[in-house]
Amino acid sequence: MRRRRLAVVKVQGMQEHRPTGWNTWDFRGFNRIVYLNRGATELIIEVAIWDEDHRPADEIKNRGGLHRVFRWTDVTRLGEHAPLRLPATLEFTIGGTAFHFDAQDRAGELNLSVKPLSTTAKRVAFLFIAPVGENLARSKPKNYRFAGAGIASGTAALPGNYFVNTDQPFLLGSAGAAATIRVRPKSLKTGGSGARRANAAKTTSPPLAGSGALADVPRAMTTAVTWNTLYDTRRRLVSSPVSRDWCADWKGVAVWCWDTFMIAAMISIASPELARLNFEAVTAAIDELGMVPNYYFSHGAASKDRSMPCLGSYMIWKTQAARPDKAWLRAIYPRLATWHRYWMKHRDGNGDGLLEWGSDDKPRFEFPQLLQDNPQLQHSAKCAMYESGLDNSPMYDDVPFNADRCTLELADVGLNCYYAMDCEALARIAECIGKPREAAAYRREYELMRRRINESLWDEAAGIYCNRHWDGRLSRRWAPTSFFPMIAGVAPQERAERMVREHLCNPAEFWGEWVIPSIARNDPAFPDNDYWRGRIWGPFNLLFAEGLRRYRMDDVAAEFTGKSLALFMKNWREDGGVYENYNAVTGKGADVWNAARLYHWGGLMAFVAIEELIDVEVAGWLRLGSLKFPAARIQNVRIGDNSYDVDLGDRLRVLRNGKLLLECTSRVIVRIPLSADLGRPIEVSAAGSGKLTLYGADFKRHSASIDGGAAIRPKIRGTTAMIEW
Repeated sequence: MRRRRLAVVKVQGMQEHRPTGWNTWDFRGFNRIVYLNRGATELIIEVAIWDEDHRPADEIKNRGGLHRVFRWTDVTRLGEHAPLRLPATLEFTIGGTAFHFDAQDRAGELNLSVKPLSTTAKRVAFLFIAPVGENLARSKPKNYRFAGAGIASGTAALPGNYFVNTDQPFLLGSAGAAATIRVRPKSLKTGGSGARRANAAKTTSPPLAGSGALADVPRAMTTAVTWNTLYDTRRRLVSSPVSRDWCADWKGVAVWCWDTFMIAAMISIASPELARLNFEAVTAAIDELGMVPNYYFSHGAASKDRSMPCLGSYMIWKTQAARPDKAWLRAIYPRLATWHRYWMKHRDGNGDGLLEWGSDDKPRFEFPQLLQDNPQLQHSAKCAMYESGLDNSPMYDDVPFNADRCTLELADVGLNCYYAMDCEALARIAECIGKPREAAAYRREYELMRRRINESLWDEAAGIYCNRHWDGRLSRRWAPTSFFPMIAGVAPQERAERMVREHLCNPAEFWGEWVIPSIARNDPAFPDNDYWRGRIWGPFNLLFAEGLRRYRMDDVAAEFTGKSLALFMKNWREDGGVYENYNAVTGKGADVWNAARLYHWGGLMAFVAIEELIDVEVAGWLRLGSLKFPAARIQNVRIGDNSYDVDLGDRLRVLRNGKLLLECTSRVIVRIPLSADLGRPIEVSAAGSGKLTLYGADFKRHSASIDGGAAIRPKIRGTTAMIEW
């Protein structure tokens, strides 16, 4: 089946995205529906609510006014939103009245409906924002034209005897009634690219779906991404910022570094195309700045002094390892390699080969809007902390900032593990695209960093990895980053097991009903419950779960991800929130002001649970099944150009592209090697006896290892391989 691809063009080494179609592209509010024609804005329609008892703040004399500014705090429940297109549905409350919003794309024609959910005198208004200078012209009693577009008014009309003071062309609904319109863009009518897009849209893939323990999980996880997907009309880039509310606050589409890399990996299982667009958008700044900045705005503002955790290569390879697109990897690889070189050049402050977070003094820049919160925009300890992504973590309390070297005087275990992960992923990418010498160089770097981390950042007495002060002291402030040598694969097995046994599973430190706190529970700062001072964050849970699985601690990972999912769904079911962070004691997301609602990476708390059934492990495995996770089913998981369905009950059953891939008579975890190296057997972890049947000629070449035992050859019948134990 041919699938629609968004138009992409190259401009001076950068890629531009040229989408066509209806979507909630505008950062100014979810109440704006935009039609783009190859990236050019053709129409903007804004939903507003007319309220006779509302007086906007900028009005002096007028009674009544339009509610036009809609924020995520006004949303009571997110409905579906397809990746990169409509449909889009939600419920919101304005002025004490709840409304249902529904936007559908019917072969390129917008069908927009807004209706009150209770008795009210308020009216729904549709404002025609762009193009500016056009007006509504009536062609028939319920038909209009605007900028060449055809508009059929169902229950909204140009009022003849009820007047509303607004300078935009508008259609108005009746008091307390639903209002509907249908809009057919001019380019669609003339058979241009819009028409081609409408026909192509018929081939879109079925959505990610779950049942059992994963019931409603895919929708809850993905909608905070798709509802926050925007279009930067200046740079012509599609991205999924952390929250459209943040973009509205800062007056432009904003891309934050590690946030974007992680949610791109998450959304890839629902929409590989949206994942790629995010990867391209977040790395575009490298062409300008030589690194991925902390923030990067459509109006040009960027943190030229600092970057953020270097997780790009890791997350990109995670989405590519199973079915690499070599042409795309060749295009993005130079950016990743450039960013990699930035770290040793700028962040080894004392020259010992270990990295520190920092903030450069040059080039100087000014961003007055930030000054109220950050009196010093660069070259300070606070700005160096921002580079870590852990803005106020107690790990950095009272750590000196070395002004000459532009770094904190603290070798950071998290950063050095990120760098090792970057080396490993870049080596795999380089090998994949035919650059064996560069791959070998990255592997040498990885081995050097592995040795340095183990020699300098391990505390044998405490049994955990720690940050190290420049004076040689090991820090006693422990965070989840202390476990990141596991995701990087640099920790010896015995050290990893000791950390998990003595620290992760210790309720006085990191374990509990809700996991994982951003600082140990026995740290003096944990009671602060303030941002990275004790609260639970999706990115930590993702990285932590990946580390546990890499070290084959699958039972702990299953329990950990079950706790993560329970926390996420508890909040989703209670108030529809996908929160930036969560209380590590109560599990609440809405208990503090600085836990943004409908912040996309809250969905990582659910993503780790889906990964219990199916996951691409960066170390080179397709992992399927679970021994301890509750019965669940996940459907339409996109990995490359394949679609998977995984059914986990008393047994395991996996379909690929609708055809049986494998089935087992009992619960198992199956790790299938992704490389063509036949020296690696299929790994099977089993709780008891069973028979695994694998379908396809490729499996005939593989041996299998059961619970770490000696490799055995499967029984072959035609194109079927069977392993029994």
